Amino acid sequence: MYSDLDVLVLGAGPNGLTCASYLAKAGAKVAVVERNVESGGGLMTQELSGFKLNSHAIYMLLAELMPPYRDLNLESFGVSFVRPEVQAAFLYKDESLVLYSDPARSADSVARISPNDVEPFTQLYSDFRRASEEFIIPATYVPPVDPLDQIELLEQAGELGRWINELAEMTPRELIHGYGFTDERIEAGLIYLASMFGLDPDGGGMGFLAPVYVYRLMQSALVRGGTHQLASGLRRALESFGGIVLTASEVREIILDGNRVSGIVLDDGQRISAKAVVSTLNPEQNFLKLLDPALLPTPLVETAQAWEWDETSLYVVNWGIVGELPRYVGRPQEVDNALTVVMGIESPDDVLSHFEAARLGSIPDGLVGHASCPSQFDALSAANHLPDYGNCEVLRWECLAPYEANWTTLKKELAAKAFENWSRYAPNLSKANIRVELPWSPEDIERHIPSMKRGGIKHGAYVSIQMGYNRPSPDCSSYRTPLEGLYVGGASTHPGGMVLLGGGYNAARSVVEDLELPIWWNAPPMVTTAITDGYLPEA
Repeated sequence: MYSDLDVLVLGAGPNGLTCASYLAKAGAKVAVVERNVESGGGLMTQELSGFKLNSHAIYMLLAELMPPYRDLNLESFGVSFVRPEVQAAFLYKDESLVLYSDPARSADSVARISPNDVEPFTQLYSDFRRASEEFIIPATYVPPVDPLDQIELLEQAGELGRWINELAEMTPRELIHGYGFTDERIEAGLIYLASMFGLDPDGGGMGFLAPVYVYRLMQSALVRGGTHQLASGLRRALESFGGIVLTASEVREIILDGNRVSGIVLDDGQRISAKAVVSTLNPEQNFLKLLDPALLPTPLVETAQAWEWDETSLYVVNWGIVGELPRYVGRPQEVDNALTVVMGIESPDDVLSHFEAARLGSIPDGLVGHASCPSQFDALSAANHLPDYGNCEVLRWECLAPYEANWTTLKKELAAKAFENWSRYAPNLSKANIRVELPWSPEDIERHIPSMKRGGIKHGAYVSIQMGYNRPSPDCSSYRTPLEGLYVGGASTHPGGMVLLGGGYNAARSVVEDLELPIWWNAPPMVTTAITDGYLPEA
């Protein structure tokens, strides 16, 4: 049915759609194969009774900075972002720390709590912004460099490069603690930002990721109309270039002829041939399930067998309500307007205990997590057909959680507990106002997206042996595998998970080069600047 294909892409998540769009615009005949009935992967927006609820990804750390936004002209396909001025608020027992997209206003908030910490905060923000903009974000959109070569480049690039090298020997907590904050609540808030998506605050060698998480969570955005709008825009771009998406089509096998991949077999027995296959699935799926391990090079099999999975996952619950937005009694007005409101921490130890509890399989009685009101910033997410009942809003709670728990009963119990906890800070919230409720557990994540084993949103743990050039292995660091015609480009490749579009973007270039198609896009200015400044090698 589908003949003369150049490329098959496995998985219609953000990376798969990105990769396929670049290939299709380069002139390749491309089809994307997706097991679910809808494309998007973690870019999920479910509509219940008119409320648009983002069950999975919601905060866009890079938004317009992602090269595909410009290259694929996603704005013309309906993708736009809204970036609130008030980014995060931390509710302590007797104080509130508010962080803004404007660092000067954030510093003023720090000063109200602890004047002595204004200088450490300002220095941290400056350092984290420079490291992110000059190296970490540009490095997201190029293939990873051999670790020794990268260390040498950074060492020769100057003071900032040498400092970035030092981060590879630190934990996120050590890095933030090193700024010498005198008020542990401020330090705790920054550690929370670094770890809120499952980065271990005490993870050795992971300090280099803390700057981009902390900095960009003071610059994050929402997709207007719901996260799925980004998936829809990517799919529209792909289809405008002639690509196709085959939904409700689960892959049973990748066809291997000698050392060459030549296509796939679907669950219904249909065989589809192509010159190349790009998989955005995880190493276990690629090299232990869809291919016969006995026929593969030993390093590929060993990589899949030794792959480490995330020790924590996320629990999310969304509510559609008829009523007012939360009003935080006794707090500054700005708290009411924050994109995220963090509750339950007073010290770094609270953050660490929260992470450790999730890692060990429990949820403590004292809930730690963050809340948001997407409809406050994006009116498209709230139901607009209930005027007789009152104002409609969408609320969301999110926290780290273990995979192994009795989620059949716990996910509803935790929803009630989270709402009750939130109501202590915002007493105008009432369960009577809830019209729809959608809890989403780690088991739900894995069920919907099997590549996110154990509910891991990053397709594999962020540990030093699984990052950069080693993600998923040195043999696949160029997004090419040792099997001719097989490429990888999902969250288990560099730069990893989250909605960055980097894996698919980088994989597309390797495929285009090998198929001798035109590279129609230019490197982003931030990448060329990083190369000129010596942080990255010449292409």
